[in-house]
Amino acid sequence: MEVLALVYRNLRARPVRSLLTLLGIVVATASMVLFLSFGEGLRRALGAELSRVGPAILVVPEGAEAFSPGYPELRPETLEAIRRVAPSLGIVQVIPTAVFARGGFDPSSSFVFQGLPAGVTARDLYPNLRLAKGSMDPGDWGAVVGGGVARRNNLDLGKTLRLSPQVTLRVVGVLERSGGLADNFIYVPLPAIHALLNTGNYSSILVAIEPGRRAEEVARALEERVSGIDAQTTGDVMRFAERAVRISDLVRFGISLVALVVGGLLVANTVMMSVYERIREFGLMRALGAKRRFIFGLVLLEALVLGLAGGLLGLLLGQAASGLVNWFTLREVGLALSAVTLRLASFALLVAVVLGLAAGFLPARTASRIRVVEALGRV
Repeated sequence: MEVLALVYRNLRARPVRSLLTLLGIVVATASMVLFLSFGEGLRRALGAELSRVGPAILVVPEGAEAFSPGYPELRPETLEAIRRVAPSLGIVQVIPTAVFARGGFDPSSSFVFQGLPAGVTARDLYPNLRLAKGSMDPGDWGAVVGGGVARRNNLDLGKTLRLSPQVTLRVVGVLERSGGLADNFIYVPLPAIHALLNTGNYSSILVAIEPGRRAEEVARALEERVSGIDAQTTGDVMRFAERAVRISDLVRFGISLVALVVGGLLVANTVMMSVYERIREFGLMRALGAKRRFIFGLVLLEALVLGLAGGLLGLLLGQAASGLVNWFTLREVGLALSAVTLRLASFALLVAVVLGLAAGFLPARTASRIRVVEALGRV
């Protein structure tokens, strides 16, 4: 405790410098926590979204990914081939869909239309969806609007949606908000998307299987028996997403590393200046019997205290910033895209501690090697 009191006294003796150094570490740690929280949030959101999807297998064109099927490329012949092999593979439902997106990055001006075949509703794709008003079935020229997009754009029963001069739909149903991506879709008849894009192809085909069947085995069998497709299970999608998130984590950590290096230099500068200002003090401590390792540990502890205190405050600030981001994204797209998990919090504190130790090593080494005679001779 006496050592900690001595460290506190030394840091408090230069309050402005210590405070500015602490703020530098706080900002560096908070920025790292916020950047990396997006990766944690995406993992959590994707897991929640995939758990809501009813069909176990998603069929996309060969080489395409589940998140970006793009322009419809699956031909009707592919759909028929899947239906032919369905009974032998334990497939109980085959749902072709076509997706059309309109708008930009602003959620309030972007719309995603998902075309569904006759007799299929949004609940067949996302069983957790509930109807707020109207009908769940879009019919021949209707539209069922997700709860999120309905709230953002004031879409209600009877509103007209003009997709093109030839394609006009009327809102026949509004869904309750479920807290997922499905809230941001507008579910329309499949022929409407085909007419809009002037194609008979599909963006993806969702496949439901019998209970007890292994989705991975059915997916591999589909790929062997139907050419030109990739059959992706929930596990496949999660593995791809994990790889993508890890790459983005490295990029974000690289950006935040710049702030961490600056924070480390601030700590090193503060501690080194403190060492030069206290040379006589260290010399007197040595003359009274203090060992080199005690001086080394004392200076290193000062840097460690700065790093740990800055890390804790930075973690709190990052958590607050993450909450603000989630407030915005939940309001706009119905998803919490940021999450400060225990793993991330532990990593942030570890980085702050390592930062303090690394920044304080050279000043501590310098202080421990000061000669007693030279130190006491300083004015």
